[in-house]
Parts: sequence; C-alpha cells; structure tokens
Amino acid sequence: MVDTAHDPIGEDPEAGPDYLWGIEGGCWLITTEDSIYRIDLDAMTVDRFRFRFPDPLIISRENGPRHPLKELVQCRVGKTGYWLLEAEGADRETIEHYWQRSSRVVSIQPVPAVHTESPE
Repeated sequence: MVDTAHDPIGEDPEAGPDYLWGIEGGCWLITTEDSIYRIDLDAMTVDRFRFRFPDPLIISRENGPRHPLKELVQCRVGKTGYWLLEAEGADRETIEHYWQRSSRVVSIQPVPAVHTESPE
C-alpha cells in the first residue's frame, strides 16, 4: 500500500522532493549517476540526456527522441529509477510497452515545461 499522505519533501525543501509518485503533474529533472532525464507528468513524456547536458531546458538531437510515458514506477533519490514507456511507430503492432531503467537517482528538481530545440 502506498502512503501518499507522507510528505516527499526532505528536510531541505529547496533540494526538491525525495521521490515522485507519478501523480504530481508538472515537469521534473531527474539527475542520475550517469544521465539526466526530464519527465513531464502533464504531457506524459520522457527525455533522456545521455551525458550531463549543460542546459536541461534545451533538447539536443544527439540525445535521442522524446518517448511517451505510460507509468512512472519508481523515482526515488538513492534508488534505481524505472518507468514504463509506450511503444511507438511500427513497434506498436507487436509491443505493448517497455521498461526504461536508470542508474541511481541523485536528485529530483522541478523545471519549467518549456522545451526548445538547440540550434543546428
């Protein structure tokens, strides 16, 4: 049973929450040991930056496509993150959904949902 009454904000509210349930809404920057993810819970999308990209508000074409999020399963500081993604394109005929797993989550920060492309 999930205790949604527990406040996920740690001792330092400026540091961001300790975990996300997936029902909060908004856009969140998830920093892991190896990558940075931007999870937009309103648009239900996930962007992965394969390296620590200097500006998480800019999407680089080198970081791959945005993926549709089906469910945020675990996103907790100190734990491995994982979420369920919707299959896209021709894969939808044979694949219902698939998992994406991250390295250990280091921090969770709210960010604006404004997305811009980097110049070519």
